[in-house]
Amino acid sequence: MARLRMLLARLGGVFPSRRRDEELDEEVRAHLDLLADEHQRRGLSRADAERAARRDFGGVALVKESYRDQRGVPSLETLAQDVRYGIRMWRRAPGFSAVVVAVLAIGIGANTAMFTIVDALLFRAMPGRADELVGLYSHDQTKPDSYRAFSYPNYADIRGGNDVFDGLLAHTFALVGLPVDDVTRRVFVEVVSSDFFSTIGVPLAAGRAFTLEEEQPGANAAVAIVGYPRWKDAGFNPAFIGSTVRVNARDFTVVGVAPEGFTGTTALITPELWLPLGVFETVVNDVFRNNGTGLGNRSNASLNVSGRLKPGVSVAAANARLQLLSKRLDEAYPAENRHQLLTVSPMSRVSISTEPSDDSGLAVFSAVLMPLSGAVLFIACLNIANMSLARGSARRKEMAIRLALGGGRRRLVRQLLTENLLLAFAGATAGLLLGSWSMRLIVASMSPILPLKLQFDASPNVNVLIVTGAFAVLSTLVFGLAPALKLSRPDVVTDLKDAGGDSTRPGRRFGARGWLVAGQIAISLVLMVAGGLFARVAMKAGVGDPGFRYDGLLLASVDPSLAAYDESRGRAAIRAVLERLRATPGVESAGMNSQIPFGEFHEGRPVERPGRTEPNGPRSATFTIVSADYFKTLGLRVLRGREFTRTEEESPIPSRVAIIDEPLARRLFPNEDPLGQSIRFAERGDGPGKPDDHAPMEIVGVVPGLRDRVTDAAPEAHVYVPSGSTYRAAMNLYVRVHGALAAEAEMLDDVRRAIRAVDPRLPVLDLITLRGFHDRGLLLWGLRAAGRTLTAFGLLALLLAAVGVYGVKSYLVSCRTREIGIRMALGARPGDILWLVLREGARTTTIGLLIGFPLALGVAVLLRGAIFGVSPFDPAVIVLAPAILVTAAALATYVPARRATRVTPLDALRAE
Repeated sequence: MARLRMLLARLGGVFPSRRRDEELDEEVRAHLDLLADEHQRRGLSRADAERAARRDFGGVALVKESYRDQRGVPSLETLAQDVRYGIRMWRRAPGFSAVVVAVLAIGIGANTAMFTIVDALLFRAMPGRADELVGLYSHDQTKPDSYRAFSYPNYADIRGGNDVFDGLLAHTFALVGLPVDDVTRRVFVEVVSSDFFSTIGVPLAAGRAFTLEEEQPGANAAVAIVGYPRWKDAGFNPAFIGSTVRVNARDFTVVGVAPEGFTGTTALITPELWLPLGVFETVVNDVFRNNGTGLGNRSNASLNVSGRLKPGVSVAAANARLQLLSKRLDEAYPAENRHQLLTVSPMSRVSISTEPSDDSGLAVFSAVLMPLSGAVLFIACLNIANMSLARGSARRKEMAIRLALGGGRRRLVRQLLTENLLLAFAGATAGLLLGSWSMRLIVASMSPILPLKLQFDASPNVNVLIVTGAFAVLSTLVFGLAPALKLSRPDVVTDLKDAGGDSTRPGRRFGARGWLVAGQIAISLVLMVAGGLFARVAMKAGVGDPGFRYDGLLLASVDPSLAAYDESRGRAAIRAVLERLRATPGVESAGMNSQIPFGEFHEGRPVERPGRTEPNGPRSATFTIVSADYFKTLGLRVLRGREFTRTEEESPIPSRVAIIDEPLARRLFPNEDPLGQSIRFAERGDGPGKPDDHAPMEIVGVVPGLRDRVTDAAPEAHVYVPSGSTYRAAMNLYVRVHGALAAEAEMLDDVRRAIRAVDPRLPVLDLITLRGFHDRGLLLWGLRAAGRTLTAFGLLALLLAAVGVYGVKSYLVSCRTREIGIRMALGARPGDILWLVLREGARTTTIGLLIGFPLALGVAVLLRGAIFGVSPFDPAVIVLAPAILVTAAALATYVPARRATRVTPLDALRAE
């Protein structure tokens, strides 16, 4: 060793610039021989000793690179050297490299998948010039919140007489029936003006757009523009233009194909078909028709309007000009436009509304989602930092030799960061693939339950690539900088003396590695608590009900309008089916309603007492059309009064009666008996409506409250009217059957046969048990997806934390082999050694829990608004999450601790 120290001291000086590479090679060979001699004296063969010397030394190129760096090599060449050496280090430690890449792939993949969602919602450019669109809105100046849609005549007047817009479009939605084999599939279509595609600024993939004549009210031109996927399924056949598609039992001629990926005025979702406004009366039904009058009626406010401003016209300037236009419409048509003010405002990317809206909710969603997924990446980085520190202990001699040969500390740090950056980019590449695969899986699970097509491209775009690269660089700095600084610290003599063991002193067992593991445990606890809360929410939503039991209930949804039935024929068909079901053996009772609790569609109406002015205005209530025996079928007891009669169910003459629930009764009649009292529907600001819409109705019954959505904490207000008073084509038939779950499945076929026996053309849209309908709900899917995602984050964090604990304890045990051997030689028992290691592991875990528990409680409070039915301090989550974490950490500590008890004193001392 004396000769080695003398040679290294001579090599440690600055090499003169005149020294030739041949001389340097001689010095390197001499140094390798000395290192090999040292290994051979420890019992290795000459061949093994030479291999060990080359491994310790880092190779001839290591010294040459340090020498050239000192002489001032150009930066690009130096970077190439760093990259080449980093790749060599990969090959030298393939296991370590594979683990780092895998851990980073998990962390970066989770973040890439989450950012792909955020990017699609908030940042990804929409087709054509859709991002330039602004919404046009109309409201009563005397009632600031009275926004309403537009009638076609008002839209046409604004489009033809303004100096604000470069293009103006109008559109609405409709539910239509498309035949699929022997059933009818109900889908959303968009009914649009002739300038819809030109205003958005997209050329059609094939064919033509609608003409102005096809847009006119009453034109009834049976033409359609179809989505790109339908054309693709047809093999891009040129004869596809001119073919027909059957909509509501009527053939429509295909005149055009929308471009690929087209989503209209919103992001992500798109209808399957676009129809011209001229077919409004034949395809737009129920609530989409507003007051039920034709498209040409100025009081029928049924259209959403948006457009592109002229070049140089700002939103403020546009609103100033629209004031004059508003005044002209008020003067020309005072009955429909009294006090109406036109304004423009930027549009939301994900919603279509008659009033201004923004994407602040999405921004909040993103602000919650990205930090939670970022925590997984942070834990992964802490884990890799721990691994790098452990591996760095084995490379201290290499770093010492570099320093002794004149390499600067800055160069060493740069070299180590380059190695880590290469690993990070490899992990980012794998993470991109993992994130893309995850998003495709999510989209595939979501598409079957959506009423509209989901237009989501999971392949990475420029934004995702940039952010993924940023994740890789940030990860490198997080997990690589601290180990690089520590490893490059100039302590040449000590490191050259050290044989590769850990330099941690006995009094500092809880050093940097311990703090890194404690940080992993703390963040893991936060993610596990967040995931546990959402899992609890999803579990409660999955087993909950609206306020009545699902047992023995079947659901059949029908819509006669999808078979082109008018109101009289539709009423007759539904009434005949209901009577047939009531007479079917095994059926206790049957009823129907217009909207399903926990369903996707809800209609609300403002309700008030005639002759009274409420301080806070009319009460909003869910408006539902029901038949006789409806509450009996659901198993709901009428608290006061009665149900509707068969006469009120069947008579087309309006019966001015209503049933309300307890929540609405408490709001409108806090200290009175509501039976015999009157209520009416207040005006909504979207036109005068039908003549009888606002006539008083007598309350004939009070029923228990129901929840409309799985997220409702308590029942909402409801008002029920008899099916004879108001017609809805789309109705839901409820059938209560005798027996258990097996009987429900058997009765589904009986219900199908009963409907077919009455009218084989009647479109049946759903035939399912009510429990099955509940389980496939879109909102419930979202809650379950959120619970699964956050639970997966928590489990990933738990796994990474357990791996971190195991890695650190295994490394420390290996470094303390000699100490453990001496302890056992002095009389320590295996149980004493086991307790020694477990005690140190328990200290790390306890510190992590003490840091993480307050953070977890803080995150739980922040999530209060996103969870329902579960306390942020839910005892099951608050107790179970730390217990699972402690158990995993204890197991991860026990394995190396158990291995430490098997160390024999003789082997431990011989190893040194």
